[in-house]
Amino acid sequence: MNLLTATITAFVVWAIASAIAAFVAGSYVASLVMVVGSLFVYVVVAIKLRTKSAEAFYVAERRIPAVVNGAATAADWMSAASFLSMAGAIALSGYDAMPFIIGWTLGYTLMAFTVAPFIRRSETYTIPEFIEARAGRWGVARLVAVIMVFIVSLVYLTAQLVGVGVVFGRFLGIAATIAVFIGAISALVNAWTGGWRSITWVQFIQYWVMISMYWLPVIIAAAALGLFNPFPHFAYGDLIREIEAREAQYGQTPWTEPFARPFGGGTGPLNWILGAVVLMLGTMGLPHILIRFYTVKDVKSARLSVGWALTFIGLLYVTASIYAAIARYSFSALWGKPIEEVMKTPWVEKWLPTGLISIRDTNGDGILQPGELSFHGDIVVVGMPDMFGMAWFIAPLVAMGGLAAAISTADGLLLAMSTAITRDVYKRFINPRVTEAGEVLLARILVTIIAFIAGFLGYLALSDPTFSRYVALIVGWAFVFAASSFTPAIILGVFWKRLNRYGIVAGMIAGMLVAAPYVIAVGAMGMPPLEIAGQKIGTVAWGIFGFLTNLVVSIAVSLATRPEGKEVMEFIDKMRLPEIRK
Repeated sequence: MNLLTATITAFVVWAIASAIAAFVAGSYVASLVMVVGSLFVYVVVAIKLRTKSAEAFYVAERRIPAVVNGAATAADWMSAASFLSMAGAIALSGYDAMPFIIGWTLGYTLMAFTVAPFIRRSETYTIPEFIEARAGRWGVARLVAVIMVFIVSLVYLTAQLVGVGVVFGRFLGIAATIAVFIGAISALVNAWTGGWRSITWVQFIQYWVMISMYWLPVIIAAAALGLFNPFPHFAYGDLIREIEAREAQYGQTPWTEPFARPFGGGTGPLNWILGAVVLMLGTMGLPHILIRFYTVKDVKSARLSVGWALTFIGLLYVTASIYAAIARYSFSALWGKPIEEVMKTPWVEKWLPTGLISIRDTNGDGILQPGELSFHGDIVVVGMPDMFGMAWFIAPLVAMGGLAAAISTADGLLLAMSTAITRDVYKRFINPRVTEAGEVLLARILVTIIAFIAGFLGYLALSDPTFSRYVALIVGWAFVFAASSFTPAIILGVFWKRLNRYGIVAGMIAGMLVAAPYVIAVGAMGMPPLEIAGQKIGTVAWGIFGFLTNLVVSIAVSLATRPEGKEVMEFIDKMRLPEIRK
């Protein structure tokens, strides 16, 4: 049975099981079967592509087609946060949430020209291995890079598993603290069986599940509102104008007004611009994304992969603003109505107990005013089926999409960290003579250990509201940490030959020492943000100082110490010379 046949068979079994559950046991059990059963499809694909080869496990034998790698990269990138929270951020903050979309999409564009082709030409297997090769095979550089991989990746992984818990808890009533381990086991099986070979194809499938389930409810809602010209993406301007008219009627700050709301804990245009730049730079330095460029056959495929990834990511991001506008329109339509009537609205009545929306009659007049209704960003996507009275099976399909988003990112993060220990620490420093089979076995053991550590951290996060807040904040910091550590090292490493081993290590450490204390103090401990030109600099925008510190220290230390030798110069030339195609 080939991969296509196995995948189709798995989906058919899933559909039949869901239909039987709906007929025999009702919508709740059927919803559970639909969501949990989707994990079965991914496991079937992963097992079908199991491997014992180190090259297949680490770089998928460098044979992944560009379009497949692009979709897999998009799935790897678009975590539960993008799927569940991007539209919510725009619905809440309007214009001031745009740095997320601007920074991330621009980051991928620059990655296509400044990072992806050279990473592929380096012929290394991991980002720490690339850093060591550029540092003249100095082992210290590789070890420091491994530490940076874990700083960026472990908390990111924990948050994805928390996202799995949230999806199960909000949609199906399963305890989120239990569901987090379901996510850990699912990600573990996908990564354990065939490494990058299996999860690349699993992520390819997960992308199409994710994007289909993201578009489905918004298309139905847009049709109900008559927003087609021929797609809702070109027709929701009138909706925004109506929202602005309602806001003006009630004396509200327009949703579309620039710099009216905080971004990343800061305020003002400087914070907004710096935040977008940091997200762009962080995108270029995420290890679980960079490693994807090792899985294609050549430089051209690496560039095409980034182009396809940007296209596939764009399909979600251009739709997020429609979600936001429709949700904002739906909420503003409740203004001016009797609160008793609003609370009896079916979708409001359903979601009030979850805490995702709240209503308070502040002035006691019994009429809902804008300031008396608040909502959590996550309800924009998860609540859309209920807002428009869609069929019962739409909500679990949306849950499937959110689950695919979380699991796909967790897969990549698991392998990035396990590879960092197996290849970059164990094989490099402890047992260089380990056999290929032994290396793959150790990687699988480490994937298992890391998955359950992350699952346990996710359990703690969901058990303790304070820790949950901390993890939610630190997910956004992954981009700050990546921008402060890997991005300068990679850019300078490719384009500036004078960069040496001491500059690389000193820069990464200095950048992280500038970024991490501020992020922790302001984001987790409540210290007031610093002000520049009267504008508060939030935790995301602060990453620019980590990046610049890394850049300046790398250059200064490199110029103050001896340059690298002939071997490194040849390594750089090999990366930068045009590829000769046979």
